[in-house]
Amino acid sequence: MKTKAVLIIAIFINSLSFSQSKQTNDSIKIFVDYLTKENNLSSKEYLLQSFEKNDIIVLSERHHQEIKQYELIIDVIKDDRFKGNVYTEVGVYNSKEKINDFLKKEGLSKEEKETELLKIYRNLDYEPVWDKYNYYYLLSSIYDINQQRKENDKIFLFPLDVEFCWDSIKCPAQYLMFQDMMETNVIDRNRIMGKHFIKAYGNSKSNNLNKKKALVILNTYHGYTRIPTFLPLPTMPTVYSTAEYIFKTYPTITKGILINGYSFSNISKFVAGGKWDAAFKIAGNKNIGFDLKNTPFGTTTFDMYNFGGKQFSTVNFEYIFDGFIFYSPIEDFELVVGIPNIFNNKEFIEEFYRRTAFEENITIDEAKKSKEIKDYIETVNNLKIGKVQELDELNKAISNWLTK
Repeated sequence: MKTKAVLIIAIFINSLSFSQSKQTNDSIKIFVDYLTKENNLSSKEYLLQSFEKNDIIVLSERHHQEIKQYELIIDVIKDDRFKGNVYTEVGVYNSKEKINDFLKKEGLSKEEKETELLKIYRNLDYEPVWDKYNYYYLLSSIYDINQQRKENDKIFLFPLDVEFCWDSIKCPAQYLMFQDMMETNVIDRNRIMGKHFIKAYGNSKSNNLNKKKALVILNTYHGYTRIPTFLPLPTMPTVYSTAEYIFKTYPTITKGILINGYSFSNISKFVAGGKWDAAFKIAGNKNIGFDLKNTPFGTTTFDMYNFGGKQFSTVNFEYIFDGFIFYSPIEDFELVVGIPNIFNNKEFIEEFYRRTAFEENITIDEAKKSKEIKDYIETVNNLKIGKVQELDELNKAISNWLTK
């Protein structure tokens, strides 16, 4: 027994020494100290308590395919303290009626529920099909939550993207013109999504005074709460992100929160070159949330994806966002693609070939003969769960801060 006790003590000392050795890089000490000394809230509690002081929370989500973040989102909105609605970048604005008609229904069987969801999903986007599963998971979960809620407390979801209807697209030239207008910013998605939010949010509050809380889920720069002044094009002196459009409309009740992920920046794949994630790793990868102001995280120079100009490198994270959530380390991220049974419908398969032909500017017969398109149909008709492809590269970025 004495030998066993000595062995346990030795293992404890060795593990402690290893943990301390990982903190040898002074560059991250200030971050580690903050995480270990501050009594921060859990990610869920931070989001819910943020709603106590703010009516509108804009959550800047990570990769569209990543599903762990949606476990947190659903955990928040199913809590009885959440009394609002959900607003998303994903989904064309004109699909909101069908979505909310579905979310209002009660007592659907499993088969009926799937049928309703697939009808929505087949016309959700201006891409031939939206193949990310987490949005399907979100809609399905809200439906289940609503089964336990009274009429006035049911949660509704409002997609904010540009209006689009595949039935109105009759030829490749028409679709390609639409895409070109999107890419050249003739169709300004950020302004349009911002306006769609203002309209849907106002209507929601008018219809139900209890619905003044809004969880807005946006991706990449669409979710940046404040954009530094810059001129991306001479003829466009002001460019809003969707989140800034919302913030400038409701400046006193809007809060922008970033969730941990990996950046699409040319500067670094990781926020702060991996410093933040290294600090969280040393601190135990706790799922927590906190306001950025007056923290070392907030005073870090902003280095995430941006759409041009040097002005982004002149501001810190606390300028762009109000808060930060760490939920699951990157090795636990799950990228999920595929909507089970979405192609178990001959009419939709034919429609998908038509859409893909327009997108690729080929004939429908050519689309039907394409092995790549057939393989895609088979892949998307089933759920596929994967890890972040750049995981080794990203882990190296973290490890660089754990050594001298």
